[in-house]
Amino acid sequence: MANDRNIRAIESDVPALFPRGLLNWGGLVLFVLISIIIYMINTRHGIGIMSDTTRYMGINDRPYDAPVYPFLLRLLVWSGFTLEGGAKFFGFIIVGANTAIIWHLLWRATGKIAYVAIGTALIILAPQFVTLHSVAMSEAPFVFLLLLTALTLLWYLETESRQWLVACAVALGLAALTRFTAPPMGAAVALCLLVFPRFNFSRRVMDAILFGAVSGAIFFVWTAISQITAGHSIGRELRFHGNMGTKEWLTSLEALTAWILPDQIPFSLRTIIFLAVFLAIAALTVAHARRTIFQPQGTRIVEAMLPTLFALFFVFYLMFMVLATSIEANLALNGRYAFPIYVTTFMLATIVLASTPVRAGLFKWVQVGLIAFGVIVLASHIARTAVRSQSDYQNGIGYAGLDWMQSTTMLALKELPADAEIYSNGADAIAYVLKRKAHFIPQHLELRTGIEDPALPFETELQNMRTALEAQVSYVVFFDNVDWRFYLATEAELKERLGLVLVKATPDGRIYEMPKAAQ
Repeated sequence: MANDRNIRAIESDVPALFPRGLLNWGGLVLFVLISIIIYMINTRHGIGIMSDTTRYMGINDRPYDAPVYPFLLRLLVWSGFTLEGGAKFFGFIIVGANTAIIWHLLWRATGKIAYVAIGTALIILAPQFVTLHSVAMSEAPFVFLLLLTALTLLWYLETESRQWLVACAVALGLAALTRFTAPPMGAAVALCLLVFPRFNFSRRVMDAILFGAVSGAIFFVWTAISQITAGHSIGRELRFHGNMGTKEWLTSLEALTAWILPDQIPFSLRTIIFLAVFLAIAALTVAHARRTIFQPQGTRIVEAMLPTLFALFFVFYLMFMVLATSIEANLALNGRYAFPIYVTTFMLATIVLASTPVRAGLFKWVQVGLIAFGVIVLASHIARTAVRSQSDYQNGIGYAGLDWMQSTTMLALKELPADAEIYSNGADAIAYVLKRKAHFIPQHLELRTGIEDPALPFETELQNMRTALEAQVSYVVFFDNVDWRFYLATEAELKERLGLVLVKATPDGRIYEMPKAAQ
């Protein structure tokens, strides 16, 4: 009860001391500066480079899928940036933009400075937000386009101008071309349009059709063009290759619970807390949606639709991921895949907590409990982000980190002839660090299907590699710290099958070549 009185006191006293416009803009600028400062600390050694980053940058012999982020990188290069410099500059812009939109949407939906500040902090200070904005990956621009979709939807509901509805559809279409997990947001927007109480039913249906036609056209036109010109589009077969079992789903749940509470807390306790918080937020969201949707026709509501939008996105996204994990092998709902619903769910929770009328009894204690839990999570986020940022500041991230830049194997590779062919389990790392082309060693199966590539079976790929090794000066390189590519041929296997001879052993890898007699 004391906590509730304190919160109400903050909400009533602060606006009296400062103009609301000053609070809004001052808070927005402050949190954007915090995000940018953290970003600069984490990218001291350059923006983080991961395996997919090298695909976006076109220095990996495996093609990228969704085109928007690679196109932006090339556009920056055409403007005079280096690949790394352009990626870092774009990351600087996007982390500020995402923070600003999060603050703005929460402010519009609540108008309560304490809730907006805590809600924004819970998102931008989360370790996953900081990390995924500090690497050259498509998650940050994807979240930006999802938030832009929500913002332009509000502008449409406010102005009733279908120009903004088209803009909303374009934002969603671009999001789908940034990451292929955007359709759940499209479904959420379409359903919000269908239940929006201000318009009559025919207007709602036409709005949903217009939105779907524009956003769908953007995605499917690109799919057709890419398939015709490049021979591939989404890069996935529409077949059920998924291999998620009970163990894998539990692992995904464990990863999700670790996003809000540290690993040091037992998994069973984290799960209980996670489910309790989820059910409490769900109850408040359903109550909010009933108050919003079941209004007389013509009722003017705008921001109140946001929780419904984010709740529908949550449901559709989970359904989409169940489908995705059934189609694609070795895919789990953790890490980067869960990031979009982390952002929107915390925004949803902030809005419904700020908007729910205070009542006596259990309902009130649920609100107080969720607010207290949010403060605990925020403290955990700050501590974990501080530790991770210190490590990234000192060591760098991914292939841009000191471990790769100072790798003894990398240093040894610099001594190899410039025209030599290189095959490796870390071909992408070599391409980035040394700026020289390298090829992956043969794979037993495709990561996304879990089966052998029928177009290029392992034995055929192995024979092609043997022929290349015999035809010219070539080397095979293994890095010890590449331990996640279980689908590639092993070092022992290639030594036996190809008769590789050790050229040089280093503390973190080995370099081989074919026997001289075979060349």
